[in-house]
Amino acid sequence: MAQTHQEPLRVALAGTGFGARVQLPALLGMGEVVVVALYGRHAEKARAIAAEHGVRAVYTDFEQMLDDVQPDLVSISAPPALHFPMTMAALQRGIHVLCEKPFAMSVAEAEQMVAEAQQRGLVGAIDHEFRYLPARTYQRVLVDQGYVGEPVLLEATFLTAMRWDPNRPWNWWMDAAQGGGLLGAIGSHFIDAFRWLSGREVRAVTATLHTTPQYRLRSLPDGSGSREVTSDDQALLSLEFEGGLRGVIHLSAVAAGEVVRLGVHGTEGALVVEDDRRLIGRRRGEALQPIAIPPEYEPPLWVPDENILLGPFARLMGLMVDQIRGQATLTPPSFADGLAVQRVLDAARQSAAEGRRIALDAST
Repeated sequence: MAQTHQEPLRVALAGTGFGARVQLPALLGMGEVVVVALYGRHAEKARAIAAEHGVRAVYTDFEQMLDDVQPDLVSISAPPALHFPMTMAALQRGIHVLCEKPFAMSVAEAEQMVAEAQQRGLVGAIDHEFRYLPARTYQRVLVDQGYVGEPVLLEATFLTAMRWDPNRPWNWWMDAAQGGGLLGAIGSHFIDAFRWLSGREVRAVTATLHTTPQYRLRSLPDGSGSREVTSDDQALLSLEFEGGLRGVIHLSAVAAGEVVRLGVHGTEGALVVEDDRRLIGRRRGEALQPIAIPPEYEPPLWVPDENILLGPFARLMGLMVDQIRGQATLTPPSFADGLAVQRVLDAARQSAAEGRRIALDAST
């Protein structure tokens, strides 16, 4: 029987930072959706981005956008402190939501967002698009096939110079009250990766969070003075999983010797993704060597040398569209995944503040 034609889903996008750099080009390159509106806190910037990409409707009032446009789906790529009120406003209007990570500012917020989506029968997804980088996807495939045997250690390192420049002006990312900081921005991705690769939940966390003194004061963008950085730019997490599996995450945004890697080490082998692009591995008795990634693991719109997250985001959005239409064979990271990661983030912050190991409730 021939498939019936389905109209593209109408998508509104909230965000003129990452949303404009990655999400908007991906959405415009997909046939399954049409972008009907753009929200931004700064009208001039939002209008310029909309004009560049041919988006007709521009708003600086998020709820007014939802009421006027009535989209099928809204993608929220705003600072984390806005995720809860924006998500709840959309869900209460019957709109499906893709929310950036970190999901929320607390477990309490995340639980309400999960409950609201479930009660209304709406699809809620989290933008853990790193899952769909070819190297990470194939790493997961090989883990599932038993390449490493029984996993014994998960390790992630993210050392970059993204906040190293002392002249980089202050912005919301440097404000803990708005959900800024490296733990939420990057640590959330690695926590999700650990859960996704292992299929296990974190049961205890020991963490330290740090704001580097040399970068604690940053100039305001308008040159009117300086403001204190309150968010973390370095983090170290030790995670304990079900069944004795261990995980270690080391993050720094002020490290000039840059390293990005995600590794799974097991009883029979190891698989490590380097720089989000290359996969290396070894089996017992073999030398460490590059592993070719089959082209079928490349997502749509894959342009790694220009915009490495464009394709992975398109892949995630495609899965979400299928789920909304009831056609999903695979589902994207869900609000439930966002809640599970939020529990680890909250525990890490508590551990750092109290200087002790924090156990998570095994019933969650």
